Amino acid sequence: MAAIESKRSSRRPQPARKTSKPRRFPSLSKPVITRRGKTTIRSYKGRHFHRFEEARGKPLDYIEFFTVGEYHCIAVRFQDKTCMNFVIEPGFTLGPEYSDWKTGNQRRIKRWPLIRSQPHNS
Repeated sequence: MAAIESKRSSRRPQPARKTSKPRRFPSLSKPVITRRGKTTIRSYKGRHFHRFEEARGKPLDYIEFFTVGEYHCIAVRFQDKTCMNFVIEPGFTLGPEYSDWKTGNQRRIKRWPLIRSQPHNS
């Protein structure tokens, strides 16, 4: 009888996997909090967070991004026919607006100050 040789290659040990610790963000200093009506702005060094409470709890209809030439806009439309617009200008400037569309025509309810992007220092 002929000896049967295995065609499988021998198992080679795999290199040990490097286990890395989860990356943690540096702790933030205490923010400066500014309130403008229902809008809250938390400011840290080099970053800002804008929270628009006017939209809290409203059922969403759709979100749309519109761009033509130099005009760019993100529209967040709610089921009650109101809309929150974020107008983006070159250089990442946002112009948030909240408006009513119940009649089929836009009626601005509120406009916030422009939000400009922060310069990135490398």
